[in-house]
Amino acid sequence: MEWNLYFCILNNKPMTKKQIPSKPKANTVAIPADPNALKKLKISLGIIIGLFAFIIYAQSISFKYTLDDHFVISDNEIIKQGLSSIPTILKTDYFLGFNNGDYSGPIYRPASLILFAIEWQFFPDSPHFYHFIHVLLFAITCLILYLVLCKLFESQNVLFPFICTLIYTLHPIHTEVVNSLKSGDELLCFLFGILSVYFAVKSVSEKFKLNLSLSALCYLMSSISKETGITFLIIIPLTVYYFTDASRKKIVTISIVTLAVSAIYLLIRYEVLQSIKLNTGDTFLYNSLAGATSFISREATAFYVLLRFILILIFPHPLTYDYNYSQIKVQSISDLPAIAGIVVSMVLGIYALVKLPKKSIVSFGILFFFITISPVSNLFILNGASMAERFLFTPSLGFCMVLTYFLMKFTKAETRLFSFHNISTMLRINSTLFIMLFILLGIYSIKTFSRNTIWKDNFSIYDHDVETSDNSATAHSNLAISILVDVYPYEKNEDIKQSLLDKSISEFNKSIAIYPDNAKMYEGLGLIYMKKNDNENAKKNYEKAIQLNSIPDMTIFENLASIYRSSKQYEKEISCLDSMIKYNHKADIAYIRKGVVYGQTGKDSLSNEMFLKAISINPKSTEALKDLGVNYGTLKQYKKALEYFNKSLAVDSTDVECYKFIGMTYQNIGDTQKAKQYFEKANKMNGGQQR
Repeated sequence: MEWNLYFCILNNKPMTKKQIPSKPKANTVAIPADPNALKKLKISLGIIIGLFAFIIYAQSISFKYTLDDHFVISDNEIIKQGLSSIPTILKTDYFLGFNNGDYSGPIYRPASLILFAIEWQFFPDSPHFYHFIHVLLFAITCLILYLVLCKLFESQNVLFPFICTLIYTLHPIHTEVVNSLKSGDELLCFLFGILSVYFAVKSVSEKFKLNLSLSALCYLMSSISKETGITFLIIIPLTVYYFTDASRKKIVTISIVTLAVSAIYLLIRYEVLQSIKLNTGDTFLYNSLAGATSFISREATAFYVLLRFILILIFPHPLTYDYNYSQIKVQSISDLPAIAGIVVSMVLGIYALVKLPKKSIVSFGILFFFITISPVSNLFILNGASMAERFLFTPSLGFCMVLTYFLMKFTKAETRLFSFHNISTMLRINSTLFIMLFILLGIYSIKTFSRNTIWKDNFSIYDHDVETSDNSATAHSNLAISILVDVYPYEKNEDIKQSLLDKSISEFNKSIAIYPDNAKMYEGLGLIYMKKNDNENAKKNYEKAIQLNSIPDMTIFENLASIYRSSKQYEKEISCLDSMIKYNHKADIAYIRKGVVYGQTGKDSLSNEMFLKAISINPKSTEALKDLGVNYGTLKQYKKALEYFNKSLAVDSTDVECYKFIGMTYQNIGDTQKAKQYFEKANKMNGGQQR
């Protein structure tokens, strides 16, 4: 009876005779008459939420780029154009600016890219500033969420919105989104999504056309922030149904407008991405479900993942950035984890639908979770990943609402909803509730803060999370690569450097043990063995990488050619260089290397031909120009030698070696005066005395 009273008050509904308590409870106090006091309380609680949200993540302001931040910001050539890139962003794929679009999805998420372009315009390549904006945006999002919930639960009630938003703000599951700049897409998607809900609910009671238009605009912004925003197509009318007395006509109108916006978004997305093919090269490695042997097995695994999503919301430990193959095991329909996932999902789903007509808050929270998680659940379409904590940024709101409901129900806080005017009174009257809440939020805060520290850079993330994701091939390979890129080059101690290489080898081998057919792992091993001067093992791993990949990374051929050169296996070196030329990878370099090989084996005419070919590809290649000059000098064609040495100097007038070659050429001609001039010039440049 008490909760019926609470819900009727929240939703401004008349109570039936059965719902009206015959005798007021001793601790139930009448609704205060001072609206200003409630307004001040509402503002104060909003400020507390904003401060909590900013402070708990403030440490990330000092962090570097991590994970996919490089793809969408620091290594993205389109973003580096700043404001001028916005028209391009609006009509291109998400990853087009990185590596000439080799990572194309196709994905259309221009909103976050526009944010990054604006940031780059005024603070180029400044990860600390970007993290500051990201944390500030999260704090603003939490504040707006609080205001939206206040609207849903009526302006006089602040207890439920405050507790729910505080739980959402401090829940550790959000550490990935707030610490990863790339996850600006998740942040903006949620922010605009809840704003679309706010304006839709507001349109029911005032300025219907204006607020519905604002709702439609925010919904479109949510969708172009991330594809999962399209779930608000259902969330918007569902929220209006649950939290307002809107007529059927208004709900239908809101639904039609939202559907029309969805159609516009899908049309824009189709026009932008229609020419981009789906990149499925690494699907199996990043999504275990792609390896399921049947549709039933795939669905069973998807329900198991859904169960893991629910469990990690309830108990957010341990957390990890990587749930890739084979951290998530493919399930059969008879496996207990899959059965548990199906049963839990079905029970929750049926309960939510049964309670739908009664407009139960628990029902709404469950439906909100399932609807917003559906695009990334792998139940309907294969997602880009088996599972990720960032996928819970929006769905977790449903969990927070359900948890808040039960906390208030357990402590009977619903009988004291309107009996306080200020924070101290609110805390005193609801002491049991807030003791439980502070314990929960204290645990959340400790976990969130400790998890944040791991996100300071890539190596820290990879080194920590590889223990949690020990069954993930990518977790081990990412750590191995990070050691080579982020740690090894900056270490001075040779013994430590060798131990780092050994650790990297170990991590690559662990990755191969999980997924033996990954050519990139063998390529990585080849590189490490080259650094260790173990050419035999380097060669063996490079050859394995070529065997596994129909179109290998051309760097493999470049490194293999170097190995064959050191062992004077010239024919094999030429074969590797020809492979580079075939795929036009550094073709000028390949021709130069072939020219050197032919020169070493006495094939002077072929050597010159290769150098000329390299120059035709890259007329400013000083290496090709000098090598050709040396060749002509060796053949005693000194005039031609000087011609190409001077062409090289025209490209780079600071090339000391070239001045020496010219001096040697004049010396061979017998012009000792000019030879002396060029030798002196080279010596002065070596001493830093160039004039």
